[in-house]
Amino acid sequence: MLVGSDRSHWRREIVLLVFSLGFGSLGVGTLVNPPLHASPPKEKLSKEEKRREKAIRKEMESPYKKWLDEEVPYIITSEERASFRKLSTDDEREQFIEAFWERRNPSPGSPENEFKEEYYRRIAYANEHYASGIPGWKTDRGRIYIMYGPADEIDSHPSGGTYERPPEEGGGETSTYPFEQWRYRYIDGIGTNIILEFVDPTMTGEYHLTIDPGEKDALLHVPNAGLTQLESMGMSSKADRFTRTDGMTTGRSLGGEPESMNEFTRLDLYAKIFKPPEVKFKDLKAVVTSRLSTQLLPFDVRTDYI
Repeated sequence: MLVGSDRSHWRREIVLLVFSLGFGSLGVGTLVNPPLHASPPKEKLSKEEKRREKAIRKEMESPYKKWLDEEVPYIITSEERASFRKLSTDDEREQFIEAFWERRNPSPGSPENEFKEEYYRRIAYANEHYASGIPGWKTDRGRIYIMYGPADEIDSHPSGGTYERPPEEGGGETSTYPFEQWRYRYIDGIGTNIILEFVDPTMTGEYHLTIDPGEKDALLHVPNAGLTQLESMGMSSKADRFTRTDGMTTGRSLGGEPESMNEFTRLDLYAKIFKPPEVKFKDLKAVVTSRLSTQLLPFDVRTDYI
């Protein structure tokens, strides 16, 4: 039988033994089983490559970045944007910008570029008239105005209110959020009689372009209110507006659905309207297409003497 001192002695021995075994196991395990998912070392850029990247980033934070991102983002093509980003000196960028505007000059070679002057006038107008917590050029109305100029006709409802629907929207009377309809007789590359609708459902002045004429209906989610003509006659249900598969919430059209209300027609218009306009003078394309390459023809030189 163990006395108190012996028990303490054996208890300490056991603790030390367990600690030693555990520590040894941990050490061996660490040596024998290295991490299984250690990632391979990343390729390091050379000092010259790092210096060049840093220099380009610094230069692009200059007014040239503002020109690219804030002045011409709606009219510059993806090819032009990619070419501009490859330029490495301010001289190259200046030449690019000069050629960029020359491609769009209605009178190539003339000292005055009417397109450029009109473009910057539109930016100023958009900032003055369409700002809504963000600069006017960033809003949908500002963007469309900058790209296509003033609409031929504007139907404006700045306070919303009572609205008599046209037959293609189902007819009947409802109440609306603030909205505007812009009509262009013709837009090059898109078509004729282009109608664009901007809605402000938050009542904050933030209008956005919509493809759903029902979005402006302030009574859309109010049961038995703002019914279309067929709904008020019991020939259709308001609930049917929420089961449509074309992304719209209008009631059934009176007399059939016109082409302008077709799902694919509206989606196609929405896609085209935000696409940069076609460049008028493609023969100047070579001037602004920059292909910067290094070591195009790598070769070794050897001289043999006989």
